[in-house]
Amino acid sequence: MRISTQMLYQISTGDLTSMQGSILKLNQQVTAGQNVLVPSDDPVASARALDLDQSQKLNKQYATNRENANSSLAQVQGTLTSLTDMLTKLKSDVIKSGNQSFSNAERANLASELKGNFQEVLGYANATDGQGNYLFSGFKSTTQPFTQDGNGNIVYNGDQGAMTLQVDSSRTMEISASGQSIFQGNGQDVFQTMNNLINVLSVPVTEAANEADVTAANNFEYPAGSTQYPIRDYKTAQATLDAMDPKDPNYSTQFAATAAAKLKSDAADAARTPVQGSQAALTRKLASFGGQVDAMIDNVGTVNASVGARQNELDSLDAAGTVKDQGYTATINDLLGRNLSDTSAKISELTLQQTYLAAAQKVFVSTSSLSLLNYLK
Repeated sequence: MRISTQMLYQISTGDLTSMQGSILKLNQQVTAGQNVLVPSDDPVASARALDLDQSQKLNKQYATNRENANSSLAQVQGTLTSLTDMLTKLKSDVIKSGNQSFSNAERANLASELKGNFQEVLGYANATDGQGNYLFSGFKSTTQPFTQDGNGNIVYNGDQGAMTLQVDSSRTMEISASGQSIFQGNGQDVFQTMNNLINVLSVPVTEAANEADVTAANNFEYPAGSTQYPIRDYKTAQATLDAMDPKDPNYSTQFAATAAAKLKSDAADAARTPVQGSQAALTRKLASFGGQVDAMIDNVGTVNASVGARQNELDSLDAAGTVKDQGYTATINDLLGRNLSDTSAKISELTLQQTYLAAAQKVFVSTSSLSLLNYLK
């Protein structure tokens, strides 16, 4: 079979062009750091990698949502912690103001201080996040949750909902809370309690009121209309016991009688209303405030614990999300040939192809210069 010079050129040129094309493709793969540059290089791997890339981007969006959720919950927790500190101070003030050595002036000063604390608590209730949304308005994040009406009462303007964010494929989390459940929940109203305490501390204790209260206590019939005076009877029994010698044979009998009288006296005292402005009236009201503040602290603590649990869950979801992201990256790298071993193999193949091309070009040059005239003498 004869091969013409033209056919020889065409075949050789085609082979060289094909080899140069292969080298160009290898150069592109080495430069890009992956084997699959276009879907036609490996349609199945490309389709699978695209699907995984979309899943990875969604996973990253969940991570961003978790970051935003954690930020919002941290602000809620910070506010609740500040509120708990204030309620703890309020409980301390209640105990302190019940001390009989406290003067009227000191209680008035404490009442003035509590007015400032009241505004501070109102500020907590109307706290906002970094975007200016109210933390405790429920779904009405742009509405100020707590305002003061014309009578000085605090009114809640939000709703009972809570803002949510999807923090994982199957988890939607609340990132806020209803302010009413925190500041006015479980039958306790922080603002009303503080206002009431301020009013109580503003009323001076007078000797006249104390004397009137002692008289009222001594003359208090219990049960009503029974002509029985348990408080007066107890005082008489106690005075008799105090005057007796403990070695007196009748001492134990009098002691038992006094103890029984004390129980009746306590029941009578609980049933009566002390005279306004007396130490007894102040003590009675402060005891009630103490119980209310304890209930508020427990309520806020429950909400705070719930916030902390959600933050812990976000940490766990973050850890799982990081593992997912690493898995997506590793699988995509395997599919598209992005690993170091893939690049090393392509570099070796490129070097080999360049060697083949150089040899082919040299052979082509040698072959193309052949002529029968070179062999004629």
